Amino acid sequence: MWLEQITLKDFRCFYGESAIELSQDPDRNVTLIHAENGVGKTTLLNALLWCFYGDTTAKFEKRDDLVNYDARAAGRTHAFVEVLFEHNGNRYRARRYTKGGPSDREFTVMRVDNGHHQTLQNPDAFINTVIPKGMAGHFLFDGEHAEVFLGEDNRGSIRRAVQDILGCSLIKTAIQDLAETSTYYRRQMPTTKASSSMEAISSRIDALTTQIQQATEARDGLRGDIERIDQQIADIDDKLRNSAAAKQLQARRDKATGELTRATKREAEAQAEVLKWLGDNGRFLVSTRITELAMDYLDQKEVKGRLPAPYNEELVSDLLEMHKCICDRELEPGTAAYAAVQGLLQKAANATLRNRIMKVRAQLSQLRSERAKAPGRLDAANARLSEARQDISRHEADLQEISEQLSGINFGEIAEREAKRNELRKLVNQKHEQVGNLTSRIQSAENDKAVAARELQKLAQEDAGARVFMKRYTLCETLKGRLERELQEEEKAARKVLRHSITKVLEKTSRKAFRLQMTDDYGISLVNEAGTQLPKSSGENQLLGLAFTAALVEFAKLRQNADDYRLLRGTVAPLVLDSPFGQLDEAYRQTTAEYVPQMAGQVLLMVSKSQGSGSVMEAIKGRIGEEYVLVRHNRDPRGERPLEVRQFNGKDVETAVFDAEFDGSTFARVTR
Repeated sequence: MWLEQITLKDFRCFYGESAIELSQDPDRNVTLIHAENGVGKTTLLNALLWCFYGDTTAKFEKRDDLVNYDARAAGRTHAFVEVLFEHNGNRYRARRYTKGGPSDREFTVMRVDNGHHQTLQNPDAFINTVIPKGMAGHFLFDGEHAEVFLGEDNRGSIRRAVQDILGCSLIKTAIQDLAETSTYYRRQMPTTKASSSMEAISSRIDALTTQIQQATEARDGLRGDIERIDQQIADIDDKLRNSAAAKQLQARRDKATGELTRATKREAEAQAEVLKWLGDNGRFLVSTRITELAMDYLDQKEVKGRLPAPYNEELVSDLLEMHKCICDRELEPGTAAYAAVQGLLQKAANATLRNRIMKVRAQLSQLRSERAKAPGRLDAANARLSEARQDISRHEADLQEISEQLSGINFGEIAEREAKRNELRKLVNQKHEQVGNLTSRIQSAENDKAVAARELQKLAQEDAGARVFMKRYTLCETLKGRLERELQEEEKAARKVLRHSITKVLEKTSRKAFRLQMTDDYGISLVNEAGTQLPKSSGENQLLGLAFTAALVEFAKLRQNADDYRLLRGTVAPLVLDSPFGQLDEAYRQTTAEYVPQMAGQVLLMVSKSQGSGSVMEAIKGRIGEEYVLVRHNRDPRGERPLEVRQFNGKDVETAVFDAEFDGSTFARVTR
């Protein structure tokens, strides 16, 4: 999708009809709009969202009060926003009116073909094929909201953003519908001789389901608390790190913390190796006594000629066949000598018996050999475990000593900060323990629920009608579980792509050597090489929000040709940036501005005078294709107010006009 023109008529602060044309040049893909606060940047951003979907952002106040006040005073009752755009080689004109009367068309989309206009029958469905509604909001970046969006309480918002770009609306609706349907079928099982038991089990399943949901919500809340506390600890660490008195101690703590983490990992690996050793070598240990007894027995019998036997079956048979004894005497059938030799067959060992004895001896020898090696492997694993535990104790003692030294520093706020850090660390450990308890409760409830479902299924087999409902219930639960697993896999793959994309943006724009950490439950933080979480300033939060938006846009583009019946395809759309540099310092603004044109094929960038500083303009001047200024008109007289004139590309523009005919904003084109 490429935007060609945006037209507003009496929409909020825009009086009369105002229009801008957006750059179509791939090399100069930025359309730049200069505007101060309160002049119309946010209104323009919301105009696009409202035109296509009849919706606005959450912070857009009085969202139903859309008609310009002066226009209303002049008797005009409705406003509209019109967008001319290109999609898949065709041009379209989308227009949405306010509801001014019964004959007004609220929303229309027309295909423009050589000057002819053909109205589409289902405009809402068409727009959703161009940019699905769930994805649209992520192409509209509100810099002032970015810090809040990526704040510590908004894991749910971040996950919804990822799911939106994945096009998960279909699969999420299907999961919800299947859950409701399976519950309906379970509760509708007909009366049987076991009806009271079935009803009780069904009620227990409902109670367990509620318990799981409540515990999961509580656990998610605790995880959010933990992240907030970790961020506070990171902030204290950063302040201690930058304190001259505590800098060396904090550096030691950072190093000891990293070494403690690695030692803890080695301890877990060694413990796992010991457990594996027990599984692999258990049979060798328990076989010690029986192996020795069996081998002694075999040796004893072999010496005495009892095993495999004093005679060989093949030798005796050969003697009888040749009619000769081993002493070369004749053995004639019917003689006492022949009968005596023939009787030896009853005690003779055949090939099968000899083979079995050989296998037994070989297996016993292997058990004896492996048993001899096993203690060495266990000793090695235990040595590694002991070494890791010694390292853990040493690093913990070192950390305790550092903490005591920091607490004992008697100047500034260092001791107070250290005390606060210890208090927060204790609190976070308590919350981790609560998370563990809730996780155990969830697992226990899920196990109980599975048992109850099996009991219900067993009772349902006693009645033909109940079997039908149980079959439907089981099918719904199976399909729901499958979709949930598939959604988790899709999100896992998406997180991997987004981590890579966000890190790539940060490498190009950030001055700090940090990397992104995005947990499976969408906790986002910045960490150093040792894995220590770093505090995020307002500017870094905004930069991170911009990087996240860029990653979402890139991911949507990657998925534009995705062929998956469960998920909606991605899309290519313009990126609208409102105040993306507000919280950034001068150095960050320049590096970020250099990256902005790369974020999407077409960019609409809106900045105030302070944000559109010299470094920003210098960074993007070669990529600007169209440039406008939002001018504010006021009915009030100028009075003592100074004249506001700015120069753009050699053109003087009065940005605040007084003694005007109306109150409202207009566009002034200042393209070079």
